[in-house]
Amino acid sequence: MKAKDRIIVALDVSSLEAADKLVTELAPHVGCFKVGLQLITAVGAPQVVEFLHKRGAKVFLDGKFHDIPNTIGEASAAATKLGVLMFNVHASSDVEGMAAAVNAAKKGQSKVLAVTVLTSHGEDNAHLIFGAPSKAKVIQFARNAALVGIDGIICSPKELAVLGDQQELVGLSRVTPGIRSSGDPADDQKRTLSPAEAIRAGADMLVIGRPIVKAKSPVEAAKRIAAEIEAALLERLHLDMFNLKNIKFGAFKLKLHETNPTAPLSPIYLNIRGLPGRLYSVAGGVLAALAEREGITEFDYVIGIPKAGEPIGQAFAAAVGKPHIRIEKEESDGGRRITTRILDKFESGKKVVIIDDLITKAHTKREAIKSVEANGLKVVASLVLYDREQGGIAELNQDGYKVCAAAKLSEILDFYVGQKKIDQAKKDEVMAYVAAN
Repeated sequence: MKAKDRIIVALDVSSLEAADKLVTELAPHVGCFKVGLQLITAVGAPQVVEFLHKRGAKVFLDGKFHDIPNTIGEASAAATKLGVLMFNVHASSDVEGMAAAVNAAKKGQSKVLAVTVLTSHGEDNAHLIFGAPSKAKVIQFARNAALVGIDGIICSPKELAVLGDQQELVGLSRVTPGIRSSGDPADDQKRTLSPAEAIRAGADMLVIGRPIVKAKSPVEAAKRIAAEIEAALLERLHLDMFNLKNIKFGAFKLKLHETNPTAPLSPIYLNIRGLPGRLYSVAGGVLAALAEREGITEFDYVIGIPKAGEPIGQAFAAAVGKPHIRIEKEESDGGRRITTRILDKFESGKKVVIIDDLITKAHTKREAIKSVEANGLKVVASLVLYDREQGGIAELNQDGYKVCAAAKLSEILDFYVGQKKIDQAKKDEVMAYVAAN
């Protein structure tokens, strides 16, 4: 998923004529459009959805279904038949109501979202309506949603952090309205954050209305927000890697110790395996943005180096709309190596981008490139999330291979120092090890 695909524009207008110019201009620059009660009531859901589909736009049908389970199920079936990207149901319709929506959606491709506590509610409203603080109700509603297999939830930016602490909710996408940049009026939203703040806090998609549709240039506003999201996604990746303990500080053996067991232990360990699916999507989007910046756009296949690079490669392939093909990695007593055997169908002579988690020295990436090219494929670039700054990229680039990283180790450490995750002394220790090895 690219940064722009995380933007949902709230199409809060009363006619198709009013929507036409906005949809035509914005469709290439955003993920989809939220069609709410205003336009549904004025025009009718089938007419609006058909109108948007004809203009190449995807639709989030914001009907907020809230009724008895049977009625919710029938309404959900109708939404699914319209071919919308996603629709929603109030979590306060309880487990049975949400389950009816999920069961109906199984007959199509639409995703189901559960509305938790509206962003227009302040704490006084939440207590009055639900008898509990908003954060407590959001967690309860989210747990109920996860129980019945809902795809994601809608919550305010202020609840993102507390949701991130709940391991049982890892699989739920988080769609967040109430997005306002520093110079935007809050309007009727009570619990807001900026786009970057919301993404760093864990939002997967942002519902944005007036800051885009009321801007002097909606297209430029959408582009600006997409750029803000793009930068925040990399920072979120750093934060999640730290919080999940996939980046650790201590004394660790690395792959190099297989051939050089007396080498000094590394004071840092990066393990980019077994991540939550949402985080792989972030990683794929980060590398898609990197490819675009580097002008890497002309290629036919993506190969993620197993095992750590394969799920990142799959996410990158989904973000750029290219097929992912697998290559075999052989493990034996003598170590691990990439074979020349490609496991999926491919056409010789085509161009490939190789994806991996990180780079230390040049040996492994050179081995992978040669294994791929032994099949008659042309490797146009190798993209990695992290560069440990131990000479691999410089050596490969000097040899004529294009290798790019989303972030250098020193940049990650600077970010952690700024976030007070580590101190300057720890950064200096790590970089001294890197320089010496």
